[in-house]
Amino acid sequence: MSRSVVIYGPQRCGKTANAQELREHFGMKDVLDDWDGHTAYPLDDTLVLTNNADAVAHQSSRVLHLGSAMRQMVAGARA
Repeated sequence: MSRSVVIYGPQRCGKTANAQELREHFGMKDVLDDWDGHTAYPLDDTLVLTNNADAVAHQSSRVLHLGSAMRQMVAGARA
């Protein structure tokens, strides 16, 4: 099992549009879209998407801005 990955960015920046590719890249099983940034979320195997830049993610989760996540995904596809 992998720890969840939280990806944040402003509304309409492409989080949802790229969710399935990002889910596969990070090896997650599920996607939780439109997380409010404060309530509990699954800590394992979930790609968590939020537009809340002040989100309070669990310390075990990896947290990335959408731009960083997309760069990692593209770099991984080239390798």
